[in-house]
Amino acid sequence: MTEVFLYTFPQWIVFAALFGIIYGWVENKKAFRLVGLAAFIALGLFSVYVFLGDYLAPGQLLTPEEIMHEELNDEIINEAPIEAQLLPAYLSFIGSAVLALVALVLDWLNKKQYRLFTVLAGLVALLGFFIVVGAVRSV
Repeated sequence: MTEVFLYTFPQWIVFAALFGIIYGWVENKKAFRLVGLAAFIALGLFSVYVFLGDYLAPGQLLTPEEIMHEELNDEIINEAPIEAQLLPAYLSFIGSAVLALVALVLDWLNKKQYRLFTVLAGLVALLGFFIVVGAVRSV
């Protein structure tokens, strides 16, 4: 998986999910709301896959020779690698998926409390989105 895919794919999913949820609320179409929530859940599952696949581990990107060369040069790196900067974003995507799962179940059962969890899921996903944007700017 390329580094670019790690920060572009979540951004597209966040906007697709938000579009589906907002369109579903405005047009009173439950199916679109459920699809938007399902997109947040899918993003959370993708985040778990990224964690389990060690795609955010910088050691996977550097060879032992490169690591040794950096240690011998005594260079101080002031900025964390982008993989480390993306870690909180992916944690927020997992949190958004948990909130979206609760909202999905409540919406499916026609409970009014789904709105709170839907808004919270959207806000937490947006937090992750802005963390990704900040990480990309630093590259």
